[in-house]
Amino acid sequence: MTDWIGQTLSKVLIQQRLAQGGMAEVFVGHHTTLQRAVAVKVLYPHLAIEPRLLQRFQSEAQAVAAMRHPNIVQVFDYDIVEGSPYIVMELIEGLSLEAYLKQFHPYGKRIPPETTARLITSLAAALDYAHGHGIVHRDIKPANILLRRVSASIDPALPLPLDVDVILTDFGISRFREANPNTLSGTFSGTPAYLSPEQAQGKEVDHRSDIYSLGVTLYEMLAGHPPFDASDGNLLGILLKHVNESPPPLPDSNHTVQAVVDRALAKKPEERYQHAGDLADELLKAIYGVSTRPHESGMPPLEGLLDTLDLLIEQARAYRRALPSSNTTAHTAVSALAELAQQAINEARDLAASLQPAPSAPHPFSPREFEVITLAAQGLTNKEIAYRLHLSERTVQFHMNSIFNKTTTNSRTEAVALALKQDWLKN
Repeated sequence: MTDWIGQTLSKVLIQQRLAQGGMAEVFVGHHTTLQRAVAVKVLYPHLAIEPRLLQRFQSEAQAVAAMRHPNIVQVFDYDIVEGSPYIVMELIEGLSLEAYLKQFHPYGKRIPPETTARLITSLAAALDYAHGHGIVHRDIKPANILLRRVSASIDPALPLPLDVDVILTDFGISRFREANPNTLSGTFSGTPAYLSPEQAQGKEVDHRSDIYSLGVTLYEMLAGHPPFDASDGNLLGILLKHVNESPPPLPDSNHTVQAVVDRALAKKPEERYQHAGDLADELLKAIYGVSTRPHESGMPPLEGLLDTLDLLIEQARAYRRALPSSNTTAHTAVSALAELAQQAINEARDLAASLQPAPSAPHPFSPREFEVITLAAQGLTNKEIAYRLHLSERTVQFHMNSIFNKTTTNSRTEAVALALKQDWLKN
């Protein structure tokens, strides 16, 4: 085995070994042109002894290097040295989802569904982007998912902070395992506990295999363990379970979340979600009761905005519940976010109502205008009305101006007097 430390690969001075696995070694190096620390993954020479494998590496690395997505590790360069393919990529400071789960679950804790949904949504976006560029990962698992937090480190004994994001790594690397005839793992690509049934059977795979593996990862995040345990070392048994057995039900899960996991883990690819984003959308609906996507019938833009703001409010509340009670700064920030979203949704509903024809009623006001004129009749100022209805003062004045137009009056006093005279303010 070549000692790469101290050598220069593609303008990168190799400084130290970061990790070592069955397919490659990972080093930390200094890129002399970019003037930054980078990660260098060097595959073992025996994985690329055939020219067709080297050609495959070149094409895969070129495709991965062309991708630009916030949840996919950035590849800077790739080449082959002394028969060993290597990839130069950004160095992610953080720990893997696998490392976090191994340290977090022994505390008897599981990642909250709301946090799980947020991370799965980011992973689904990364997969749909890659699949749209014709790239199938083939080895989705927590070990290939990095947790990144810019502001501080991640404590595996605590719930994940709100500013943690996920980065998907190792695109295309498992192709070597799939194509190499000199190893047992050459009969399939991927990691046994996360394999799709078609991978376990050595069949051709497409993007739906990644969706199955994402479903296994989702199951593990919710349950605290993969659906099929490989702790006894019986790899063949694991493969057969992926092909023939249904996973055990999730503990303490509602039936809608269970339905999402069941569909993601369907044995037949055509019965799974056909896009990772569909999985994420169904998961969000199962947890929050709202969708992030427009209805197929063509949801009006304002209705889509209302759904998005509803989701934001529910997420803020869920994050607030997950925060330690001692973290007052985070509680204050999340509460402010929820209040801002509530004000925004109230104003969006007002705007949507103003665009609808006035309903038949004994008065000419929209529902919100009726609330405003009723409170004005009680002597409340615009500021007090705004506080009571969770609106901005500007929005209250907007409704007052509409009231003036509908009543052909010029002041609050005149409008209230007319409304009382016409008996419009009765409940």
